[in-house]
Amino acid sequence: MTKPFIVIEGPIGVGKSSLTHKLSQSYHFYEAKEIVGENPFLSDFYEDISKWSFQTEMFFLCNRYKAYQDLAELHDGIVCDYHIYKNKIFARNTLSKTEYEKFSRIYDILTEDLITPDYTIILDADLSVLKKRIAKRDRSFEAHIEDEYLLKLKDDYATYYKQLSDEGHQVLWIDTTEIDFVNNPEDYEQVLSRINELIGGQTHDTL
Repeated sequence: MTKPFIVIEGPIGVGKSSLTHKLSQSYHFYEAKEIVGENPFLSDFYEDISKWSFQTEMFFLCNRYKAYQDLAELHDGIVCDYHIYKNKIFARNTLSKTEYEKFSRIYDILTEDLITPDYTIILDADLSVLKKRIAKRDRSFEAHIEDEYLLKLKDDYATYYKQLSDEGHQVLWIDTTEIDFVNNPEDYEQVLSRINELIGGQTHDTL
């Protein structure tokens, strides 16, 4: 696969797919999007997380594993709206200790020889903004998402950003609370400029 391989990450509703699409057009990269609605356990999961979490996370892990295998065969640049590591972020919030230990062992086996992104962009936004964006896209299975769950995801992605940064990875954090890169061309150009700097080897902590 020819580099670069860029992934966009962040909590639910933050704008990952929208930014992935716009970047794929700007860079003429292959657009890799996760089809969330294909998970048959997702509606049940949000209604009863403890009951359906293991099935949900295992389905996502297997799908993402296969998708990353397919991406490794491409020779174009790639921009993807998820990092496979998100499985651990979500699983840590939903599985029991015993389930998570089992899940983590399976994850480590499956991902040990997978391709890894060259650049990771983590988006964030205030809780109220995330809730508005989730409501706007009107996915029925997301109607039961609780504030506490979203806040925990925000914290976990902040921790993940620090981990990547401390380990020397090429990572960028962008707070999208006050910007609208979908409908405001100036906001998008600002975001694009920072991503161009990242690809050029420069990073910044905040926007």
